[in-house]
Amino acid sequence: MKYALAISALAALAAGATSCTKTINVSSQSDLQSISSCSTFKADIVIDGVEEEGVAGLTAISVDGIEEITGSLVIQNLYNLETVTFPSLTTAGSLKILNNTKVYKLDFPALTSIDDLQIINDPSLQEFNYKNISSIGNFQIINTHIATLSPFVATKATNIEIASNNQLSQLDFSSVQQMAGYINIANNGRNANISFAQLTAVGGNASFADAYALDIGKLSTVADDFSLYTNKLDNLTVASLSQAKKSITLSDNDFEAISFPKLTTIGSSLNIANNTNLNSISDTTFPKLTTIPGSMILEGSFDNITFPSLKSVDGLVSLSGKGRLTCKEATKELSAADKIDCSLETIDEESSNSGEEENSKSHNSSDNSTTSGASQTAAIATLFGGALALLAACV
Repeated sequence: MKYALAISALAALAAGATSCTKTINVSSQSDLQSISSCSTFKADIVIDGVEEEGVAGLTAISVDGIEEITGSLVIQNLYNLETVTFPSLTTAGSLKILNNTKVYKLDFPALTSIDDLQIINDPSLQEFNYKNISSIGNFQIINTHIATLSPFVATKATNIEIASNNQLSQLDFSSVQQMAGYINIANNGRNANISFAQLTAVGGNASFADAYALDIGKLSTVADDFSLYTNKLDNLTVASLSQAKKSITLSDNDFEAISFPKLTTIGSSLNIANNTNLNSISDTTFPKLTTIPGSMILEGSFDNITFPSLKSVDGLVSLSGKGRLTCKEATKELSAADKIDCSLETIDEESSNSGEEENSKSHNSSDNSTTSGASQTAAIATLFGGALALLAACV
């Protein structure tokens, strides 16, 4: 049986005594009636369709009157739920909306401050409305159908993870200046435009994938791994990054050129692999990089590798791929490394020119064959015409 859960402050007052300090596992409409007169609720509110069969058939939840929840609001496993509305809620400790397969609209028009936001596995969700986010801890939106995000004006955050939202193309976090934890942006809409234009420091991992535009021009420090995967950009300059305290990984991107002009040290390893359009690591790619205490993996179609300031590589350098670069040339350029494993397959100039000549010969042969065929056709036509003329004369 489908039904809606709509609660107002008047209904709550009519219900009698109210508890605003005890966690409630909602099992019926009367449970929410009992708390909706609380302007501040100092515990958790849990609405779980698996744990409580009495709410499993909900199609709508609308709760007016509550302005602050110091604990968590959890709405999960409600497979008939379509809309959620908390029109007065401005602040919450945690908001978790998880595994609701039909929900398409979340309306929190007054919400500005939240410690932990998790919108995860709500694949039909198209709208998530909030006033703005000026104070945030953890911000996760994963596996939804959301096409746009409301304003995000916080200058600091703990974690930001936006992933597998295939309609979301504008990811504007340009207000964020510092991150205490990690960033993970991946597998969102086509032509994804990602902006962290004011971001200077990340306290954990920083991973960006599947971007068509990426602005991280002020990022100067990453306290953990820094990764760029499967991005569609032709060129990228990470203009301010001077320290990556663990590894840097560039894998499966469309980069033709990339530059880290201020990077001096890497805390662990450098991994560059399967960037099919990146044929050169030039003197502008890592011009100031001096130290790699871990390993280095370079895999690709390289014609040139240059690290003009590199003084030491403590781990193994592994070189592979097929380009014009020879192992001898690579080993010379990477003289700062003690251990090099090179399995480069080299395309020399003669092979390249030979291939071009073969293509030219094949083309000329094709042209000659076409000309010869045309000449034979003309000759047959002439002979046939003469035979017809002779036959006409005899008649």
